[in-house]
Amino acid sequence: MKYCSVNGQQQTDISITDRGLAYGDGIFTTAKILNGKVILLDKHIERLADGCQRLKIQAPSRQRLMEQLQSVAKNYPLAVLKVMITAGSGGRGYSRLGLNDNATNLIIMVSDFPNHYQALAQRGIDLGDSKQQIATSSMLGGLKHLNRLEQVLLRAELDERIEDDLVVTNCQGNVIEATSSNLFYWLDSQLCTPDVSNSGVDGIIRQTVIANRPQVKVCKTQPGDLKQAQAMFICNSLMGIMPVKTYNNRILTVDNVQQLQRQMKGLI
Repeated sequence: MKYCSVNGQQQTDISITDRGLAYGDGIFTTAKILNGKVILLDKHIERLADGCQRLKIQAPSRQRLMEQLQSVAKNYPLAVLKVMITAGSGGRGYSRLGLNDNATNLIIMVSDFPNHYQALAQRGIDLGDSKQQIATSSMLGGLKHLNRLEQVLLRAELDERIEDDLVVTNCQGNVIEATSSNLFYWLDSQLCTPDVSNSGVDGIIRQTVIANRPQVKVCKTQPGDLKQAQAMFICNSLMGIMPVKTYNNRILTVDNVQQLQRQMKGLI
């Protein structure tokens, strides 16, 4: 880790009574720092504010948060920024009764950027199917909250597989995402992405692609749809747009993805 602060003070510890530790009671976002700037900073701050609102957590000032993140990022040419907001310490059991307005904890961390992403983005990845399924939740769907046990278990599975990443379905059998990224695919020349309103995370890069490509179809996706897809990619704030060169050993074209990479350059 290159840097860590809690509520503006450089430190690497936090109270054991923090609700983020006890219950996953909080929100986070992960961003790319490039040339001293946070890529899509406005979107990440919006995500944090929206997450706090949905979880009913007192959010820090947007302007103050932006200034803090800009100040931290300027020291790094290339790095990973992680921002966590927890409900803080207090309450009784699950209840937040008794928490004061200043209980919220803001944690800012900077770490090394994964050095293998650039090579993977050029050659493409091998994608398989996960044997596990994630839950559905109308309360938490799309939200990047601090309870990531499903992703921990998915990553444990991936660590034992030969593929670079895995397609994840939910308990209703719908395709949702990859283990830590969103998924897009071309089916009969139509660019599509799975609906994440009840499962998974609505990622920043996913939002940006949809905003800049109005023709993208957000739909309930079945595993059979991916078996017929001509091209696919996964994406998140660190890897950007990552082409899929094989899915379950079936070779896919990467031409569509490479064209989209060129078109989105400078935006993500």
